[in-house]
Amino acid sequence: MKKYILVTLLFVFPLTLNATDFLTHSEFDNAKAEIQFSLLHNQISYEKYQATESDGITYNGGASSSNKDVTYKSPGKAFAMSMLIPGWGQHYNGSSKVKSLAFLGAEITSWVFYFKLHGDAESLTDDYEQFNRDHWIESRYDSLLLWTYPDRDANPGLYPEMSHHLPDDPNDQQYFEMTGKYDQFSWGWDDAILLSDSSIFSDYSVNNPFDRVHIPEQVPFSAKRNAYEIMRDDANNKYSQARKMIYVSMINRIISGFEAMITAKKNNKNSNSGFSSVSAEASFKSLYVKRDTPYITLSMKF
Repeated sequence: MKKYILVTLLFVFPLTLNATDFLTHSEFDNAKAEIQFSLLHNQISYEKYQATESDGITYNGGASSSNKDVTYKSPGKAFAMSMLIPGWGQHYNGSSKVKSLAFLGAEITSWVFYFKLHGDAESLTDDYEQFNRDHWIESRYDSLLLWTYPDRDANPGLYPEMSHHLPDDPNDQQYFEMTGKYDQFSWGWDDAILLSDSSIFSDYSVNNPFDRVHIPEQVPFSAKRNAYEIMRDDANNKYSQARKMIYVSMINRIISGFEAMITAKKNNKNSNSGFSSVSAEASFKSLYVKRDTPYITLSMKF
């Protein structure tokens, strides 16, 4: 922000001159006045002012010589840069390479682990889905519905253990989840056996239907179902670990962003100049004779 203060310094000859005198100045008087102000111009230039092309002079001051190489760093810009690429804001602030590389390295590492863990999860998912296709048989489950629960749709409230319905698409993720998670689908596994009497699927028929699976004692045991659930759990754990890597990346960006912003503010505050400066621009204007009156414009930057 600049505040401009216009300071007009008017140097004139003694006020004993009147309008008639001005009109009757001799060539000698005019030459004398021009020489006088030419000497004044040279004196000001000698005292740290710099001449400009427009017949003016400029002075910039307010900064300590010990901070002449220090530049202002925008805290907002440093924050945004580090949020975009961790370590970038530190580089912008001129922090050590170790600090910048540490934030950048943490970001790269988190994404390397994310892709590795997500890839492992996808592979495990493919494995358990194929295992399900090989060992869970939907027609066996349909037999349970037909022989033991023929009126389930008409009276759903009578069979709370049969509250779930399989999606039509056998590749739907819900399909793979339900067939392993809920007891109502347990007879669909090809190794299902009722432990209480060692009954297997082939022991049942429309005339000898399955018992309801509403109590644990009537739910068949399946080693393949248990193995399948472990496979699903392993895949889900990998997905969870992959998601944590995204959280690590987010936290790293936030820390890097705030660190860069705070460092920029601290650097600016520690500057002796405070990054404010005063500049002066002087020029000569003609009031009575050519370039007889100097004008100085002061400006201050905060």
